[in-house]
Amino acid sequence: MSNLISKKIRGFRDILPKESKKFLHIEKIVHYVAPLFNTHQVRLPALESVDLFKRSIGETSDIVTKEMYSFEDRNNDILCMIPEGTASCVRLALENNLIYDRGAKKQRLYYIAPMFRHERPQKGRYRQFTQFGVEFFGDSSTKDDIDLLLLVSKIFEKLNLVDLELSINSIGSAVDRKKYSQELTKYFNLHNDELSDSQRNTLANNPMRLLDSKDPKIESIISSAPLITDFLNNESQDTFNSIKERLDTLKISYKHDPKLVRGLDYYNDLVFEWKTDKLGSQDAVCAGGRYDNLSETIGGKSVPSVGFAMGLDRVAELINYESNELTIGLAVITDNQNDSYKALSSLRNLNCQFNLIHMDNDKSLSKQIKQADKSKCDILLIVGNDEISNNTFTVKYLKCDKKDHNISCENLIDLITGYEV
Repeated sequence: MSNLISKKIRGFRDILPKESKKFLHIEKIVHYVAPLFNTHQVRLPALESVDLFKRSIGETSDIVTKEMYSFEDRNNDILCMIPEGTASCVRLALENNLIYDRGAKKQRLYYIAPMFRHERPQKGRYRQFTQFGVEFFGDSSTKDDIDLLLLVSKIFEKLNLVDLELSINSIGSAVDRKKYSQELTKYFNLHNDELSDSQRNTLANNPMRLLDSKDPKIESIISSAPLITDFLNNESQDTFNSIKERLDTLKISYKHDPKLVRGLDYYNDLVFEWKTDKLGSQDAVCAGGRYDNLSETIGGKSVPSVGFAMGLDRVAELINYESNELTIGLAVITDNQNDSYKALSSLRNLNCQFNLIHMDNDKSLSKQIKQADKSKCDILLIVGNDEISNNTFTVKYLKCDKKDHNISCENLIDLITGYEV
């Protein structure tokens, strides 16, 4: 057996305490904003049937054919670690009668869950990533489309992310996309010699996916390709115009990108992406759209739906966040070990949040003060024999010029909640 320390798997990563605090900050904002839009949290299983994603994403999609972590279990079931959350959330909602009962029911759900894809690791792309997703069910009007975009905008506002660009498009109905795909196939066949074998395979199976290609060799070909906006039916065109008018009224800036089609088979009508120029080719931070037929595709009744997925790993790379959590040190200078436990228990029972560090109480007070400084404590609470007798703490401020003073345990909450880090 090797004596070398085991290493993490390529494409996976360890999230250390400093960055983990970023994730907690993002998730706290998510949990604050989602209920403002009457959206309720669900928790997705890590494993699903491969068949779910074959039916939803598409049997010939890259995710299904190349990227899923799939395996046969001991019951001979073909399972996979979930590669995306929308299909799993729709399955959850259908199976638990949340969105259909003698007709479509309005329901708004969100989840935060790890996803798994065997992709080429690069900045902003990992083989395990955390996805925040929101799915609105039961309303075919543009109200849900607009509310969904407002929800994302509010989260980015709270995160102080102002340099993201919203791109929107309409990909119409299934009939529109079929006509468009036929026209795309004719167009790309004229450039067949310039396509790779993989791109020819994509063209044969789903030509619209070629528009998502990041290959610079066919960039000019894509830029001259036909536009889906020329194939939209009147209803889809009117719906898209209505969405643009509402966004203009709400002063939500956006760009109409007629080449935006999204890479998953289940979308119809509105599709959108929030992009950044700070993560290289992995520029999509949040993306989604309407998928009115997905529930029927996976075996349920038709339920109008719209949703998005946001990559929290990418968001974490974009935000500037330093925790402003108060850090308190505890120095006990009595000979009785039980005094430490009593003081720690008193502090841990306070109904407020802070970071608590117990100094090494076998050291002198001066050394414990140095230890607190080195640990970047804001405040040091000192407990000696007098404090034990009077049930108080001596407060020593380490990052400001306030004088030391005594305080009762009952008044500590006001001190902690009122302290500005």
